[in-house]
Order: sequence, then structure tokens, then C-alpha cells
Amino acid sequence: MDAADLDRQARTLSGCIPPLLVSRLLELGHHDEVEVQARCGEWFCARAWARLIGDQDRQGQALEVLAPYVATGWWPAARTQAELLESWGRA
Repeated sequence: MDAADLDRQARTLSGCIPPLLVSRLLELGHHDEVEVQARCGEWFCARAWARLIGDQDRQGQALEVLAPYVATGWWPAARTQAELLESWGRA
């Protein structure tokens, strides 16, 4: 995974699991699949999974999910991490 690939996927919604499908998977209880895909490089899964588990007081695990995306230097991943930290009172 690299920042250019992540940016292309996020802009075009091609070659990835789109956010609406991720939301639907979570609604239908497919949490395990969203988690697996998040760890396999699916940005929208990672973002949703990190938010979900962060809200369950599993903030350390949420940050671990985002870490590979943030490590690419891709700004939307860093912004998502910062927003989560702020929402947890850890800004």
C-alpha cells in the first residue's frame, strides 16, 4: 500500500470496497470481514473499523488499524487519526 494508490482508490472508488458497502456490511453484522479487509489494505474498511472499535474503548487497537495507512504519509489517514484522537479527548 502506498499513498498514491490510496489516493486513487479514495478519489475514484475503484479497486476498493466503497464506503456505502462497508457501512452495509457493518449493519448486517459482518464485523469480522470488515476487520480482515481493513488489515489487508482496504482504506474505507480501516476507517470504519477504527471508528467502531474506538467507540468501544479499544482506542489502542483502532490506532493500530490506522497505523499502516498513516505510515504511508497519506494525509486523509493522518487526518482521520487526528480526528479520532480529538474525539477521544487525546488531541
